[in-house]
Amino acid sequence: MKVHSTIYKGIEYIQVSTLPSEQKEKLLLSVNPELLIKILVDGKIVTNCMQFKDYEAWFEGVYKTQAKVRNPDKRKEAPAPANVIKKH
Repeated sequence: MKVHSTIYKGIEYIQVSTLPSEQKEKLLLSVNPELLIKILVDGKIVTNCMQFKDYEAWFEGVYKTQAKVRNPDKRKEAPAPANVIKKH
C-alpha cells in the first residue's frame, strides 16, 4: 500500500521511518542514499525523508514490480487437484 505524503512549505515528502516495515527495508536497500533528505519543520530537523515524487517512482517501478513477481495474477485458473478430473 502506498503511503500518503506530508506537505510542508510546498515540499511533498514521506518520512521513511513511517513506512510499513517491508517497504522501509526494501526502499533503504534499493535507493540512492542521496535521495534521503532532511527537512526543518518548526525548528526541528526531520531526518530520513524522501520527496514524494521519488517515493512514488520507487513504489511503482521497484516495489510493485517485485510484489507482482512474488504474487503472480491470482485470477489465473488454479491447477485442478490431482484427484479431480477436469472436463473440457
